Amino acid sequence: MKRFGVAVLSTLVLSSAFANLAGAQAGDIKVIINGVTQQYTQAPVVSQNTTLVPLRGVFESLGAQVDWDSKAKKVTASKNEDTLTLNVGSKLAYKNSAPVQLDAATQIQKGQVLVPLRFVSQSLGAKVNWNKTTRTVTISNQVDGSTTGETNSLSSKPFTAPVTKVTYDTYYNDSLTYDDAVKLAVADSTSVKTAETNIDQSGKIMKETGKNIDFVPAEAGDEGQDKAFKGYAQTNLNYEAAKKNLDMTKEGIQYNVKDLYNKLLQKQNAVKLAALNIEDAERKLKVAQIKRDNQMSSDYEVTQATNQLTQNQAALEKAKKDLDSAYVSLNQVIGYKPEQRYELKDKPVYSEFKDNVETKVSQVLTSSTAIWLSEQKVDLAELSLKLYNFSTPGNTTYEAEQLNVEKAQYATEGTKRQLEEAVRTLYNNIKGLESQYSQIQAGLVSARSAADMAKKQFDVGLATELQVYEANLKVTTAEQQAEDLVTSIDTLKMAYDKPWVMQGASSGASQ
Repeated sequence: MKRFGVAVLSTLVLSSAFANLAGAQAGDIKVIINGVTQQYTQAPVVSQNTTLVPLRGVFESLGAQVDWDSKAKKVTASKNEDTLTLNVGSKLAYKNSAPVQLDAATQIQKGQVLVPLRFVSQSLGAKVNWNKTTRTVTISNQVDGSTTGETNSLSSKPFTAPVTKVTYDTYYNDSLTYDDAVKLAVADSTSVKTAETNIDQSGKIMKETGKNIDFVPAEAGDEGQDKAFKGYAQTNLNYEAAKKNLDMTKEGIQYNVKDLYNKLLQKQNAVKLAALNIEDAERKLKVAQIKRDNQMSSDYEVTQATNQLTQNQAALEKAKKDLDSAYVSLNQVIGYKPEQRYELKDKPVYSEFKDNVETKVSQVLTSSTAIWLSEQKVDLAELSLKLYNFSTPGNTTYEAEQLNVEKAQYATEGTKRQLEEAVRTLYNNIKGLESQYSQIQAGLVSARSAADMAKKQFDVGLATELQVYEANLKVTTAEQQAEDLVTSIDTLKMAYDKPWVMQGASSGASQ
């Protein structure tokens, strides 16, 4: 009955507040849960004169366990003896099998299920207040003993030490592995379709040209037969190059998808850290205000803290835009709609890079399609020189044909040098990132120890919330930096394995 009474009271409070919320812009609405400002990848929105908030972010912050069934588009949340279920797109939810009518249908935006704000009070018995002036929704668990009132003390009574956990886990329309992304990209690529068409076309031309070959000339002789054989040699090269070009096109797609997939992972980390930095700035601003109110500092410290908060808020907005751009870039390659969002299933795992760079150079020089094509052009130039007929009127000079051979040989040597340099550079870059990773791991040991000590001091009243939060933030920041390094190493490893995917070699193979 107590929960029911709280729910009714919250409903009455919200009924007058929603009229003012209806006209608010999505970015104007701020959500504070148990004194902590929330940061979501999808901000609250107004739909059908009702404010919708991210379900997972709000419910988990209030202590509920949330599960998502992607196939059924169904959310199940539980806390204590209460179980809630609802389907995306429906205006009906269930609490312990009893129906609950929603003010608006649930929906998915940017991978998060949004629900009417009133559902928070209807389902979990939380208290919800609306501040019209600041456009702030404040939510608290009355059943858990927390309050929404502002205090002038950082830690006046015992409570759980804060952690640097930002709500970022989301509901997605789909999930995407790297391998599936490559398959989608290949299937959607016009370059692949063009390369396949070129193989078919050059094969037919080669077959037709071969009909004119009566014998293989060993040296210059019959002008017509020499010309026919040179033409066949050229069409044969075109055919083989077309097949090589298809392989290189697919390899280029694999690398491009890997690069975009991993950059998307990094942009997600950037949003997480930006959100955590905002909470850090808000805590520091609160401390500055308390110190000023108690004549322990001046307005200058408050101004500085306010400016830092503003900068961090701008950084979060930029991080969100960068994340959206990263999604759009990958979506364009795999054939998805720009607005489509999905969960990335593959995260690179660190393993020490061990390889002999000299051996790798040799392997690349013998397996590179770009070098193969360049060497074939040398052979073709040498064939033209071998079959040169001095009696044919209008021929280029023999010396000019010799220079064509030299040019082809120089081009081959240049390609080899470029690839050799690329292998060595990529190797050094990978080892350099590994050194940074090792340094971060060493720093993490100290950061985790400091965070553990801050928590213990907080438990006995020797540390403040801010000190605990900042200690945890250093750990989280280092962990995210380590993840970003592992992701960058993963991309470089693929380039190291086949460096020609970064050299634009496929354009040369298509000639």
